[in-house]
Amino acid sequence: MHGRIHFGLSVPVFLLWLSLISPSIAQEARGSGGDGRTLEFVDQLKDVIQRAERSRSADPGVLQELRDLVRRYDWPWRASLLYDDFRDGDYTFDPRWTTINGDFWVSQNAGLRTRFEIAAATRRASSSGPLDILEGIFRGASASRGQDVEPQSASAAHIYTEVPITNAFAVKFEIGSRGYPQEGNRIEFGPFRGAQQDGGYRLAYEPGKRPSFTLLRVAPGRSSIIEMYDEVVDLDDGQLHQIEWRRAADGTMTVLLDGKEIIQTFDRAFNHSFDGFVISNKGGDYTIRRVAIFGTQKNYVR
Repeated sequence: MHGRIHFGLSVPVFLLWLSLISPSIAQEARGSGGDGRTLEFVDQLKDVIQRAERSRSADPGVLQELRDLVRRYDWPWRASLLYDDFRDGDYTFDPRWTTINGDFWVSQNAGLRTRFEIAAATRRASSSGPLDILEGIFRGASASRGQDVEPQSASAAHIYTEVPITNAFAVKFEIGSRGYPQEGNRIEFGPFRGAQQDGGYRLAYEPGKRPSFTLLRVAPGRSSIIEMYDEVVDLDDGQLHQIEWRRAADGTMTVLLDGKEIIQTFDRAFNHSFDGFVISNKGGDYTIRRVAIFGTQKNYVR
C-alpha cells in the first residue's frame, strides 16, 4: 500500500503524471532566475514529500524519486542580489562599480568593456596581486586539484562592486572575448570577502588554453585550484556566451557554459556570506554584457 498523497492520486499515478509534465518543467526551469510557475510547482511538491514523510504513507524509494525531482528542477536562489546590463552607460551608479586599476568603460549597445595588455616581462606569469596564482601551474603537467600556490606580483585591471552575497549563490555572466592572443591572457571573476577582495571564489577563463576554465578558492596570499575544465574553449567567435555558476547550500558548485555543464565539484571552505563581486582582467580584450547575481533568503552567520 503506497497510500494517497496529493490531489487524490496514488503515488504511482502521481509519478506517472510528473513524468508527463517534466519536459515542460525542465524548459521553464532553464529560464532566468527560475520560472515562477515551475518554482510554485516545486514548492507544492516539497509539501507533498513532507506530508508523506510525516504520515509514512509512501514507499521510501518513491519519496527518494520525488526528492531527486525537486533537486533537478528547484531554483533555491530566489533573491535577486544584483543585476547590471550596463544599458545606462554608467557603471559607477546603481550598481556602483569601483575601478582599482586598468581600463573599464561602457560601450553603447555592447556592455562593459575592458582591455589589458600584459607587459612583455610579465607574460610568463599567470596571475597577479593577492588574488592571483601562478598561471603556469594550470598549463603544467604537475597541476593538481586542491594544490596551494603562492601568487606572484604583476599588474591587472580590477573592478568590483560591494553587494552582500549569500553563501549559496547563482551568477549569470554574459561575456565575449575579442581576440587578443597574447600568452598569459586571462580573466577572473567571483564573490569576494574582505576589504582587499582577497578571499572567496574565482572562476578563471584563459582564451584558447587548456584548461580553459579553472575554479579557485582564494585567501590572503594564497589560492587553490578546486576544479578545472580540461578542454580548450575559445570564446573569440564574435558572439556573447552565457556562463552560469551555481553554489548550493551544501557546497556543491556547478558551472555551465552556454547551457552545457563543464564543472561540478564540492567545496565548503567558506560557510559565510560574501561582501561583493570582483572582475579581474589579467590580459585580453573582453565585453561583459550582463552580470546577474541571485541568492537565498536564508544566509549563514557572517
